[in-house]
Amino acid sequence: MNQPLLIPIILLSLQCTKTVQVKNQENLFENCMKTFQDEAKCKEFMSNSVKDIQSDDEKREEELAKLTTEQLAGLKLRKEIKDKLPGKNGNFVKEYLGTPDEIKRGGDREYWIYKRPISKFDTESMPDKEITVIFKRSFVEKVEHKKP
Repeated sequence: MNQPLLIPIILLSLQCTKTVQVKNQENLFENCMKTFQDEAKCKEFMSNSVKDIQSDDEKREEELAKLTTEQLAGLKLRKEIKDKLPGKNGNFVKEYLGTPDEIKRGGDREYWIYKRPISKFDTESMPDKEITVIFKRSFVEKVEHKKP
């Protein structure tokens, strides 16, 4: 086989292989019993893995259900965030919004992602799904949001 052609084929095959994630608790318990054949261990494992099995949407719904009406009323308005943050530094953003749930870096930009409910469109609307603060050279360049 031609050497230059071999490398792209290997890379493509590696990208196509994925780890199978078990989303169903019954299948997970069955797989555990096949592997360990110990019901006590499998029940303990299942109780520990319930949070891992939940999807991001399920986790978000659970978090929203825990919010009280006072907490919902205290969320910042999206327009205020988008008007106030551009040009500010990371310390200001941390003080204003809190520590981000996730930080990603790409090129000369840094992305602070807030997945917990911190903002909403108006006083009666549901909280935004996600707020992303984009930094360029340590200052906020842009604020993006995902609607509920």
